[in-house]
Amino acid sequence: MKRSLVLLGLTLVLFSIYVTFCSPSTTIISPMSSTSHTQYSMPHTSYIIMGFAPYWNLKKLSPESLSSITHLAYFHLLVNGDGTIYKKTNKREEDPGFTNYKRLLTGSIDHGKKPLIITFMPESQTALASSLSNSNQTIQTIKNILTESGASGVNIDYEPLGDISPTLRSSFTSFIKDLRDAIPNHQISISIYASSAVRPRIWDLAALSDHTDYFVVMTYDYTMPGNSSAGPNSPLRGSGDRFEHDIIKNIAQITKLVPSKKVLLGIPFYGYEWETIDGSKYSLVESKGSVASLERVDKMIQDKTLELVWDRNTLTPYGISTESGKTSQIYFENETSIKLKLEFVKSANLGGIAIWALGYEGNNSWVWPTINKLNL
Repeated sequence: MKRSLVLLGLTLVLFSIYVTFCSPSTTIISPMSSTSHTQYSMPHTSYIIMGFAPYWNLKKLSPESLSSITHLAYFHLLVNGDGTIYKKTNKREEDPGFTNYKRLLTGSIDHGKKPLIITFMPESQTALASSLSNSNQTIQTIKNILTESGASGVNIDYEPLGDISPTLRSSFTSFIKDLRDAIPNHQISISIYASSAVRPRIWDLAALSDHTDYFVVMTYDYTMPGNSSAGPNSPLRGSGDRFEHDIIKNIAQITKLVPSKKVLLGIPFYGYEWETIDGSKYSLVESKGSVASLERVDKMIQDKTLELVWDRNTLTPYGISTESGKTSQIYFENETSIKLKLEFVKSANLGGIAIWALGYEGNNSWVWPTINKLNL
């Protein structure tokens, strides 16, 4: 174990040096341009490319996305406190996640004949603890859904807020252990925060590792709406005085607790946009902020209303717009930043990537050719 950790640490150091001196050095860049990088001399490996398909984006699934991913993760079905599926928001209206799940069953939604993963979430914070208390019923519900849908696996996305009690943490671990025993021939993945190895969370990573096929590390939302200043959504590096975390640091922490091959790196097809006091990097903001999909960013680029800048500190792009008479900034992903993340997946010997979310990419011509290079 010590030897593997030393090797991983060395790999991460070398990668950090690589991106420092070999990443794009120009300031103004275009996400439509190609950049060449040193190729790693590694044997061919089949990486997981899990694409999350939220129910509100199903109409945006493209043939290119379905042919590029290895697994389609439907998002989501909600679990009640009693362990049953949440089906109705009120007496008249059906939950849209359940409605679109039924459309999957009828075949009216094409998932490209790729292995189907069903994401399960608690209906509420209260339901989370209750459903874990009723774990036998929750597991039976999941088994029924797997049989009904023919899905090849499940993604467990339980993200409680606030302090986590040792009892809740233990209950979640026991739930996953029992789920593994109940569905030994199905894939189990767990979505986790990037900082989950160093902060008290519901996930006891070391204890969960033997019972989990993949950990979907949500390496995004590092800077979110409501923050006092604009900043990168998914910084590959840059932690220090300004940022507490970055991807390289977080993955190094996580892979001390779980095998690197069980880690799927989150790749966001979105960023965040703020009105800012000026165009300076990490400017203070004058608005709460909002989501900006790659589709929206591409439209602004085509309309020539966005000046593109490369943040060498975090290895991410951002854009500055003054079209509305006010200054706004968007931090997002482009071809260059995603290429660097994919190179990191290979250099750190990770299991692959998890994309949030299919449908946010729009018509960007570089997206799927870039993603496809992971398995070339």
